[in-house]
Amino acid sequence: MFSLRLKAFIDHLDTSITAFEARIGVSKGALAKPIKNGKTVGVEVLEKIFNEYPNVNLEWLVVGTGAMLKDGSVVDEAPGPSENVILSKDEYIDLQRKALQNQDERIAELERELGRK
Repeated sequence: MFSLRLKAFIDHLDTSITAFEARIGVSKGALAKPIKNGKTVGVEVLEKIFNEYPNVNLEWLVVGTGAMLKDGSVVDEAPGPSENVILSKDEYIDLQRKALQNQDERIAELERELGRK
């Protein structure tokens, strides 16, 4: 279930739901209520989560497959059965495009730190 995976990710970060909400820039309760009630969140919130935590595996978060983190450091922590979050093809493509853009920006940042560019 999405809400349980989101809670597992927040727990992995060793932070509170309220602090997580503040960190990603959503209002207080925007995640606490869906987590408490076993609900999903909108694409905009998923985008904010990914923008702040680009290493989270969106496939794991949304559908429950794979590792929690892209580097595979937390494997198969998906509690309970997966809950489908329905995204349109365009929403999914847009989310993936933004994920790639974030990764490109991070690579450029790391290259600058290493003095490559």
